[in-house]
Amino acid sequence: MTITSYGTGAYRAAKPNEFVSTRAQFDDLQRQLDTKQRSTSYGDLGIDRRVSLDINGKISQIDSWLSGIDLSSVNLKLQIASVENFTKLANETRNDTRSNSYVPSSSGRSSPQVLAEEKFKQTLDLLNIEVNGRYLFSGKTSDTQPALGYNEIINGDGAGKAGLRQLIDERRQADLGSGQGRLTVGGAGTTATIAEEATLHPYGFKIAGITGSSAALATAFNPGPPADVSVNVATQPAAGDTVRILLNLPDGTQEEVELTARAAGTTGADTDSFEIGIDANATAANLRTAIGAALGKEAKTTLSAASSQVAAQDFFAGSPNNPPNRVPGPPFDTATLPPTNAGAAATTVIWYRGDDGADPARNTATVQVDQGQTVGTGARANEESFRVGLAQFAIMAVENFPAGDANSQARYEAMAARVGEKLGFGGATQKPAEIITELGSAQSALSNAKERHQSTKDYLTTTLAGVENVTTEEVATQILALQTQLQASYQVTSMLSKLSLTNYL
Repeated sequence: MTITSYGTGAYRAAKPNEFVSTRAQFDDLQRQLDTKQRSTSYGDLGIDRRVSLDINGKISQIDSWLSGIDLSSVNLKLQIASVENFTKLANETRNDTRSNSYVPSSSGRSSPQVLAEEKFKQTLDLLNIEVNGRYLFSGKTSDTQPALGYNEIINGDGAGKAGLRQLIDERRQADLGSGQGRLTVGGAGTTATIAEEATLHPYGFKIAGITGSSAALATAFNPGPPADVSVNVATQPAAGDTVRILLNLPDGTQEEVELTARAAGTTGADTDSFEIGIDANATAANLRTAIGAALGKEAKTTLSAASSQVAAQDFFAGSPNNPPNRVPGPPFDTATLPPTNAGAAATTVIWYRGDDGADPARNTATVQVDQGQTVGTGARANEESFRVGLAQFAIMAVENFPAGDANSQARYEAMAARVGEKLGFGGATQKPAEIITELGSAQSALSNAKERHQSTKDYLTTTLAGVENVTTEEVATQILALQTQLQASYQVTSMLSKLSLTNYL
C-alpha cells in the first residue's frame, strides 16, 4: 500500500474511497480465510479463469459419467442376482426330474410339480424386479412390467383370452387325433401296415423307419410324404423276434416302439408284444392289434409329453409384436393347417409385455462411461434362457397324472425326461451363464471406467485447487500486512486531520 504525500490542508483533498477500497480488500481476505476460495467469480481470477473454466467443465463431465456408472452398477448387481437365482431354481427342478421319481398322489401332482409351480412364480418375480420406477428386464420399455402374473399366464385372463393350459390341451388334441397319434393301422392277411394321414400336417407321429429282427418279419418303408410302413409275416416268427418302429415326435425327439413275438399261450401286454398265432395270418392279426395298442400308449405318454413341449414353446415365444401360434380350430383333433398367430392377439394371453425388438437385449439400455465408450446393461424377460425355464416350470405345474391312470407313470417319466433335458440348456440354446457373463462383463467395464475417472478427477481437483483455492498461511500473511498498512494509514490520516496553522506554527 502506498501512502500519498500530503501538503498543508491536504486532508480536505484526500479521497475517502481509498480507505473504502483498502477495507474492502481486507474483508475479501477474511472471506478467503473462511472459504479457502480465491474468488467468488471467474472474472476475479484473472488469466487463471480459463484454466478454472476448463477444469471445472472436465470435472462436471466426469461427475456425470460417475453418476450414470453408479446407478447402472446397482441395476447390474440386481440383474445378475436375479439370473443367478433363476439358474439355481432351474438346477433344482432338473434334479427333481431324475428318472423313476414318479410317486402317485391323490391330487395327480407330485412334489416336484408343486415345487415347480413355486419356482415359476419366483422366476416371474425375479423378472419383474423394479428399481426406482425402472423394470430391469423390460428392455427399452423400462416403465412397463415385463411379465404377467402366474394365474393369468396359466389360466387366461377370464375375459376370453386363453392361457397356457388351454393351448396345451388344444395342441394335444391335434397331436393325438383319434388316439394313435394321427397314424392309421391297417393291413390284411399276413400284412400289417402303418400310414400317416393323406393330408400333410405337422401334428402327431411321423414315421421314420421300421426294422424286423428276422426274415420271418419282412419290413418295408416308404418315406413319402406321407410315409407308411408294412410288415409281412412271411413265415411264423420265433419267440423273441422283434419289430421296431421308429417315430419322430413334434418336439424333435424320436421314440422307438418295439414289439416282441411271444409264444402261443403265454401272457404279455399288447403294448410291447404280440402272440404267435396258429398260422401267419393269425400272427399278423395279433401284430396289427399290438401295433394299435403300442401306438395308443405312446400317444398318451411320449407324444403327449412332446405335445406339451411344443405348445409351451409356442406360448412363451409370444410377445406384443408376435403373438403365440395356436392350432386352428375347433375341431382340433382333425386339424391339418399348421399353427398360426393370426388373430391370436385378441384370443390369447401375451405373457411378455416388454420391448421385443430385434436388437440384442444388452443394447436396450446403455450407459455412457467415457467420451467414446458406452456399455450395454439391458435385459429382456423373454430371452431364450428365461423362455425355456419358464416353459419347463409351467409344464410341470400344469400337467396332471391321476393315480388311477395306467399311463400316468410313463407319461410323467416322458415329461420329466424332457424337462430335465431342456433345463440343461444344451446345444445352441442360450444358457443363463451366458447372460451372467455378459452382464458381468458390463459390470467390469463400469468398474474399470469408474476407477479411471476417479483417478482423473482427483488429479483435476488438485490442479483446480491450485488455481481457485488459497492457503491459510498465505491469506493470514496478507491480512497481517494489510492490517499493519491500514492501521498506519488511519494514524497518519488522524494526525493530518488535526493539523492547523496554530499547530503547525
